[in-house]
Order: sequence, then structure tokens, then C-alpha cells
Amino acid sequence: MNDNLFGWRARVGIIYPASGLADMEYYHLAPPGVSVHITRTSMADDEGSVTLETMSQLAGGEPFERLAADLATVKPHALCWMCTSGSFSRGPAWDKQLREGLSEHGKCPATTTSTALVTAFQALGVKKVALGTPYEPRLNEKLVQYVEHFGFEVSNQIGLNLTTDWEIGNLDYAALRDLVRRANTPEAEAIFISDTGIVLSPIAQQLEEDLGKPVFSANMASMWQTLRLAGVREPRPGLGRLFGLVGR
Repeated sequence: MNDNLFGWRARVGIIYPASGLADMEYYHLAPPGVSVHITRTSMADDEGSVTLETMSQLAGGEPFERLAADLATVKPHALCWMCTSGSFSRGPAWDKQLREGLSEHGKCPATTTSTALVTAFQALGVKKVALGTPYEPRLNEKLVQYVEHFGFEVSNQIGLNLTTDWEIGNLDYAALRDLVRRANTPEAEAIFISDTGIVLSPIAQQLEEDLGKPVFSANMASMWQTLRLAGVREPRPGLGRLFGLVGR
């Protein structure tokens, strides 16, 4: 019998965009004894568009309090709004307000992907960072502004100008490797790959070994932070430096 089914160690709740394709990565990143419970938001259109307009609309229009209350019925130990652009598109103040509402209605600690990103950079002890994204230029600019707000220096940012979750979710490992390498600069101390539609964890450690610095994604940061909030802080071999940090 699979003990994960019952979440004997912890239960984590995830609010995920309806057009996201990376659900399987959350289960992969959960250690033994941790169950994952996902509810999905609606999207601004039936194409799963990822633009500044659609992400701002999603961020402001979705009834997050209701979704958090729905997840509260499984008594989660922590929950997360798993959407990078949806959590940074309206800036740090809105993201903070969202976290507080999720926590209140979910009846547990809560985070967002953008908050998890900042927390991960802080835990890694880095200041100069590189950003790789699938986004259009306007969303890239919003992400840079969000990161710089918290005192980090962005040495480089690369975007692929993709505008649907279907395109983003179908990027293969070769494309992701190329994105990481293009984003990297000699002075960057860590590389972040944005968007929770991207599955990077199976190759993150190999990329770190090749480049000699932390490499992690939106999903990795989000699950790392959510697990910490749920009180699960064991190191996870094979998932890169971020998942090797314990108690930070």
C-alpha cells in the first residue's frame, strides 16, 4: 500500500492554472509520506494564453479565497498558488495580499511561486541571478522588476516569446538546456527558469554540474517552499542544490 495516498507525513494543496501540463512534477517532488492535492483555476481564454493582459486578469479575477477554502477541506499543512507570472504580474504588494488570503481561507501557511523564488534565492545566499523564461518581453520585464524589488541583481534575462501554456508545456529537455545556457552569464550565481508549465527537475542537477551553480525552476522553488511550510525539510538527493538545503 502506498503511504503517500494518506499524507501521513504532510498534505500540501496546490492551486494550478487549468491549462498547465506539469501536474506530474509535483508528485515527483513530494517525498515519501507527503500527499499532493491539486485544484485548478479557470483561464482567461480557451487557448491558455500567457501574456501580460491574461496573467494580470487571472491574478485579479480568480476567486482564490474560494479555491483555498476548497483545499481546506483536505486539511492541508501548507498550500501554494503555482503560477509564476500570475503571482508577479501585479507586483510584490499584491502577491503579499494574495498569500495572506490563501493562508486565511486555506487555514494553513501559504506561499506563491514568486514568493518561493525570492525565498530560494535568499536561502542559496546569492545576489546576482540569471532568468530564463518562455515569456513575451513585457512579462519578462515584470519578472525582472519583481526580483530586483527584493534586492537581487539580474545579470541576464532570456525569453522565448511563447504565449500559450500548450507551447510552454511541450518544451523538451534540449530546449530547456539551451534556455538555461543562454540565460547563464559568468557573474550569475544562480539560474532560475520561470513558469510552472515547465518540467526541469529531472535534468536540473546535471545542468548544475555542467555550469557549476544552482539551477532551478518555478515548480522546484514552489514545492521546496511549500514542503518547508508544511514542516518537511529533508534533503532530496538528485534534485540539485536547492533541495539539499535543510532548515533554511
